[in-house]
Amino acid sequence: MKVQTTRFGALEVDEGSTVNMASGPLGFEQLTRFCLIQHRSDTSFRWLQSMEDPSLAFVVVDPTEFFDDYEIEISDAYAEMLRLQSEEDALLFVVLTVGDHGKHITANLAAPIVLNSKNRIGMQVIIEDDRYAVRHELATPGAKRSRATTITNAA
Repeated sequence: MKVQTTRFGALEVDEGSTVNMASGPLGFEQLTRFCLIQHRSDTSFRWLQSMEDPSLAFVVVDPTEFFDDYEIEISDAYAEMLRLQSEEDALLFVVLTVGDHGKHITANLAAPIVLNSKNRIGMQVIIEDDRYAVRHELATPGAKRSRATTITNAA
């Protein structure tokens, strides 16, 4: 399918890279159709591009690439809205903010985007955990990881 973007022009997007958000990202709740675009083949960065607003795209990354101890617990209500059957079905992304011409990058660890890889339903969830900030400094990739990102349902 074709997607019009202001950043990349017209793109042909595979159906498998589309995401239907249960509720759009914070501040953009009315926008619910997105697609994931790989930034470049040699980088972990992706774009979460709105399919409804050509000018809206968020830079996102899998937090396991940068944060070796990032663990979140999502509520049963979130898991139900995403129709998650198991933790393995969940993909996790965090929105990045890029400042100072790319020299300063922060990740929003307090509100990750969780995607169900089976049905491509996603949503930005609020994590109530004092360890995670909205603007957490991005670590340098390539450092040894002590554990993978874990998603668990609250009991």
